[in-house]
Amino acid sequence: MAAKIGKKTAAMIVKALASGVVPSRGAEQIAVGRRDEVSAFESDFQGVSDGDGAFRFIIGEYGSGKTFMTRLVRARAADLGFVVMNADLTPSNRLRGSNGEGIRTYRQLIASTSFKGMMDGGAAEALVQSWLVKLKSDVAEELGCKPSDVTVREMETQIRDGTSAMSHLPFYSDFLKVVVKYYVRMNGGHDVSEAMRWLNGECNSITDSKETVGVASCVKDDNWYDFLKLWAQFAVSAGYQGLVVLIDQADVLLKTAPAARNSNYETLLAMYNDVVQSHGRPIAVYVCGTVEFLEDEAKGLYCYGALKTRIEDVRFEKSRDTYSGPVIRLKRLTAEEQEALLLKILEIHQIAEEYESPITQDMVEDYLRSVASGPRPVSPRMLSRDFIGLLDVLHAFPDTDFRSLIAERKLDDDVGQTFS
Repeated sequence: MAAKIGKKTAAMIVKALASGVVPSRGAEQIAVGRRDEVSAFESDFQGVSDGDGAFRFIIGEYGSGKTFMTRLVRARAADLGFVVMNADLTPSNRLRGSNGEGIRTYRQLIASTSFKGMMDGGAAEALVQSWLVKLKSDVAEELGCKPSDVTVREMETQIRDGTSAMSHLPFYSDFLKVVVKYYVRMNGGHDVSEAMRWLNGECNSITDSKETVGVASCVKDDNWYDFLKLWAQFAVSAGYQGLVVLIDQADVLLKTAPAARNSNYETLLAMYNDVVQSHGRPIAVYVCGTVEFLEDEAKGLYCYGALKTRIEDVRFEKSRDTYSGPVIRLKRLTAEEQEALLLKILEIHQIAEEYESPITQDMVEDYLRSVASGPRPVSPRMLSRDFIGLLDVLHAFPDTDFRSLIAERKLDDDVGQTFS
């Protein structure tokens, strides 16, 4: 496993885990106990490739690994040829609001755009640009001329033909005009930032859009999902399998005022219905939250009847591990899975620091018995942070006695924190 990664990646993973966050890359290197869940997501991806959208809620207690799971989904989706976007909800970034909260979430999603080979975000413009460059090359080959000899009119026709599968979607004609404008500016060696402002959802009004790119539409709180659908179909036009959207920290919605919360749940319902009921929607959406976010009858999704009837476990699914429905429930790692996690971290730590650790599997088992003997289970985050701290000490001070370091060592679970 870890022997396949380099020192730089290993160091990045160790640094992230030591800081209590999930590594932005390499999460698959420390994945344990999630084979069934990953298989369920891969099944979703196959369905999206075949024209059936997917919408799931990833639900788990604090410390169960929801954010970690989103990193796995993100990496796997990119490997399978999808464009991926992700955003964390906050009090100022929600699905809907009266002060641009939905627009800010859309902008965060666009800013996070990634695909295989560009996994650090900021790839939306690269997606547009690479598609146009390839399209121009294909047109030139078809016409038997140099790319520089392809006319704007010929390219405009090809852009329209290449995005014809999007023509039924709202705002398609404006999207097309802006992409053509981007091409004309790019082809002439001019600034393309105005076109990207519109595509990124940064035009603040229709007046702004008209002045900037000459179209009478812009991203708003009540229509940003329509623009995501355009990006999903554009991704397919550009040669990708579709779009995977990951929305984390949905528990923020529990803390909003009732009217605002219902508005956000209404948006979730509309998205859910559109993805699940519309054939040919090349998009998978995953929303992450705690059990409270799902089941709280006063503030959670279950308080919104139209959502509850769609996502509540049916009678025969209760207390069973099923992955065919709209809700995937994550369990805490077992003792065996915790051990497997720490052994992977040990291997990665040795790669990052370029040394051979004296820690054996038996010593890892002793460490786990020590830290996991409290009344409450320990989250993977706290376990990883503490274990890396232990490895750092033993590496820096090799004469330190391992047994004395772990004697009566205890960790408190970080309930109330999100597992990153």
